[in-house]
Amino acid sequence: MTTDQEVVQLLATRHPFHDLDAIDAGQLSDDEVGTIPRWWIDAQTSSNPVDVALRAWENAVPGQLPRVTRIIRDAAPTLRLCRATLSEGGRTAVVLAYIFGEAHPSYFQVAYGLAPLPQNEIPLFAAGIDHGLKTFYTTVQNGFFNEDPIGLMPAQDMPRISNFGEAADFEYVGQSRDPVSNELRFVEIVESELPDIDQLVGVCRDASDNAVALDTRDDTGRVWEMWHGGLERVDKTLWEAIDEWVTRLFGIDDNQ
Repeated sequence: MTTDQEVVQLLATRHPFHDLDAIDAGQLSDDEVGTIPRWWIDAQTSSNPVDVALRAWENAVPGQLPRVTRIIRDAAPTLRLCRATLSEGGRTAVVLAYIFGEAHPSYFQVAYGLAPLPQNEIPLFAAGIDHGLKTFYTTVQNGFFNEDPIGLMPAQDMPRISNFGEAADFEYVGQSRDPVSNELRFVEIVESELPDIDQLVGVCRDASDNAVALDTRDDTGRVWEMWHGGLERVDKTLWEAIDEWVTRLFGIDDNQ
């Protein structure tokens, strides 16, 4: 837990918005109340706000983020409603801050979730988007990111991988197990199995602009990881990849 003074300091210096103010539930306008889930308000008065939050996470994506939810439960961050000014024009939105504090030496001293998106405002969720991801973004919160922002990106900021270059600019690799040594090795992807990079959507990013990308051409849930100059096809579900990446951003090794 963090003190009120620490909360004020962290919120003042560690956010990606034009401006940010912590608020109480009683300061919400009727319109603002209509944009957020009831559990955001319930968490402000609960004796165990983290449990309220993680129940909502579990209802949306049951069992899909075991390492991340364990980290959140163990760290017991302070949860605060905030009013974010999103632009110089003064447009505001309610956000939920997970305040882990200076005691947690990771990228996530504060993490944020924007209010869930209405179904008709999700820009990148087409037929190929994972159903659980859509549920999380429309019922729990829009992203889980820090001030950079890195982490699980807001839906409106999820880029198509084609934004980072032409198809020929990337090296495409997969992993195969050596039949003799049983060691994993990188292999080139044959042309017939190459992705359409305009249909690869970045979902989670790290501080170096590497990303977990989902192939949205169909509903098979193929996952790629984008590293500098390369795309690696990985044998993981989308949620396994997100759980692994966000765990690393908390400064915890993959294998813990």
